[in-house]
Formats: sequence, structure tokens, C-alpha cells
Amino acid sequence: MTGDALVSMESVARALRTLGLFILDLLGAIVVPAILEGSVWKLLPVHSVSAVVIKEWCLDLPVAAFMGFMMYRIWRGWTSKWVWVVPALWFGFRALPYAARASSHSVLANNPGFWFHFSGAACAVQTSECRDFFAFTVPLIRSLSYSVAAMAASRMLGPSPHSDGVTDSAPVNLESQHDA
Repeated sequence: MTGDALVSMESVARALRTLGLFILDLLGAIVVPAILEGSVWKLLPVHSVSAVVIKEWCLDLPVAAFMGFMMYRIWRGWTSKWVWVVPALWFGFRALPYAARASSHSVLANNPGFWFHFSGAACAVQTSECRDFFAFTVPLIRSLSYSVAAMAASRMLGPSPHSDGVTDSAPVNLESQHDA
């Protein structure tokens, strides 16, 4: 195998590892908090849609942040700090058309507002309004909390002692440490 082919294989392997780590981070940010919250939901029963939304806000932030901190602590991958991008695009996919449609500032328009709709507050008024909150806002909340915690972990924990181009660290020169 030539040197160019070897370099190409290494870059393909690095790209696949980065993609795999990003998918793992995305699952850790969105799916795992939902699974972990499931056990808490049984402990704190709620009887109204408003209580479900409040519980979602109260549990999403700390559980996703915990996952982000721990995933960064274990893997030290830079992808955990950027996992919010895909859910932000997903949120924008729904939010931009909603904002364009809701921009008619007529007194006769029955539009309570953008943030009222996407924050889950509209669920208390009409349960059919909850779809956008659960499908678009919740993944965004979880991924932002996850990424902020991963960023905090990267600042607190510092770089890992080894690097492969996917993780957040610089290579360590062991010879210079040995001479000192």
C-alpha cells in the first residue's frame, strides 16, 4: 500500500469515527434523557398538560446536561459541543414557516405569539398545540443543555492526554516530559 493510500484510509477512518461519535452524542443528547426521565415520570405523577410541560422543562435541562458532561468526560470528543446544530436546524425547519405565517400582525388574527407556541405554554390552552413543543422544542432544549455542559466539561477537565484528531486534545510529547 502506498503512503497516499494509507493517508486516505486514515482520513476515512477518522471521518467515520467522527460521524459515529456525533451520532452517539446526538442519541445521548436526545434519546437517553427521555429514557432516564421515564423512571422519574413514574415517581412524580401529573394530571394536566401544563404539568407535563413544566416537568419536561424541569427534567430536560439537568438530565441532558448530566449526559453532556459525562459523555465529554468519557470520550472527550469535540462533537459533543456541536450536537445542538442538528436539532437547531430541525427546530428552524418548523419555526421559520411558523414565524412567516404568524407575522400577520392583525388584531383579528388569533396568534398568541412565537415563544408562547414553541415554549409549550400553548399546550395549556389547546392540547393540539403541543406537537411543535414536543417534536421541535424538546430536542433543541436537550441538545443545547447537553452541549453547554460538554463545553463546561471541556473547560473544567482540560485536554485528554492523547489525541486522534476526533477528540479535543493535542498530542502529548512524552519525550519532553521524560527529560524534565
